[in-house]
Amino acid sequence: MKAIIIGAGEVGFHAAKLLTIDNYDVVLIDESEEACQRVNEQLDMQTICGPGASPILLKEAGISDSELLIAVTNSDEINMLACQMADKYKVDTKIARVSNKHYFSEESDLNADDFGIDLLVNPEELCVEEFTRLLKTPDAREIVEFEDGRIQVAALKIKQSNPFIGKSLAELDKDGVISDIRFAAIKRGIENQVIIPDGADEFQQGDEVFVIGSAMAIEQMFRLFGTIFNPYLNRVIIVGASAIGVELAKTLEEDGTNVKLIEPDEKLAERASQKLKKTTVLLGDYLQFHLLEEAGVEEVDGFVSVTGDDENDIMACMTAKEHGAKRVLTLIQQPRYLPLLARIQRIDGAVSRHLTVVSNLLKLIRRGDIISVASLHEIEAEVIEIVAGVNAKIAHKELSSIKQKFPENAFIGAILRREKIIIPNGGSVIQPSDRVIVFSMPDAIPDVEDMFAERRV
Repeated sequence: MKAIIIGAGEVGFHAAKLLTIDNYDVVLIDESEEACQRVNEQLDMQTICGPGASPILLKEAGISDSELLIAVTNSDEINMLACQMADKYKVDTKIARVSNKHYFSEESDLNADDFGIDLLVNPEELCVEEFTRLLKTPDAREIVEFEDGRIQVAALKIKQSNPFIGKSLAELDKDGVISDIRFAAIKRGIENQVIIPDGADEFQQGDEVFVIGSAMAIEQMFRLFGTIFNPYLNRVIIVGASAIGVELAKTLEEDGTNVKLIEPDEKLAERASQKLKKTTVLLGDYLQFHLLEEAGVEEVDGFVSVTGDDENDIMACMTAKEHGAKRVLTLIQQPRYLPLLARIQRIDGAVSRHLTVVSNLLKLIRRGDIISVASLHEIEAEVIEIVAGVNAKIAHKELSSIKQKFPENAFIGAILRREKIIIPNGGSVIQPSDRVIVFSMPDAIPDVEDMFAERRV
């Protein structure tokens, strides 16, 4: 399988890394020599330095015999044009990052098919969806949904007040505390050690745990762990009149939330006030506490900083938390900050722009019977929804009998069979056509695919 990626930023780089793990032959194009050099130093693939929509460079990259093109530069126009040329060369799957919604609005009379695009990815819309989920789920550091939200993967930190510290998973299972969920991984200590837990593992204060289960079961687990749910967001402060900030404010005000948006740039603040119907827009320096105090930071249910400056967003959130904000969330542009955030007690969660986009790209990147994929922020792992093929290696056998054959760094978390959610145990049997949620480290994905693939007999 051959793939061309246009754009060697964080999205393109991460997508290229995952494709090479999946045995794709990848060529990456970027105008920046520095970005191409980074790829050459860290990944084994061909790079071409130059404009991604150049017909000459696309031919040099092998567009005529490529099955996949991913265009994720910061230019909507380059991404769209590249997909249009790829369509001319009969490339099977074309994916474009397009942030400007006006291109394909009802008024434009255009749609993605006009440019040969199979999947449109809008980073701003995806980030708004994530922030909304996190605001409405107290204590969750990350929430990923499958099957229209019926099955969830959640990440949370074990606080000092958690009543189950020191208890093993086997004890909790025996007591019926976790019978309807599965703990997929534990991230522990300053080294961020990742543990795929068994029954003997115990919770420790500061652990970050990843659980899979039905939405109802995960909410019940949060309650048992001491989380107090408030179904309504009364007051939220958003910092940054970026596209994400304005769209998030619009979403929240439609839900009846009292929203205040702070923006230091006068033109951006004016533009935001024209777009928003009920949100109060404040002009000023969000790093000055007196402005946060004026906005009522000590009384807000949520505080979200989305200026696009990672350091300032983190500092704003820490200041807000120190002065009473119940839940603070930050946007992260640079992946290098993600491992650090888990150690910052005052940050309740983060949305990574590049991983949010990559998760959506993976839906078409992955082959075989994988129907949905999410790349997690808090840990280098993926959660996939995959269909068991006829005569698959994993089908018709108790899971305990194939434990030695199943990849060590992967974990079966849930089974959906004819609308019924099953949380599996060693005696569970996967049937053909079952939809299965699997938590997996990236290097184990090909082996997982092999276990679920339909075998020709």
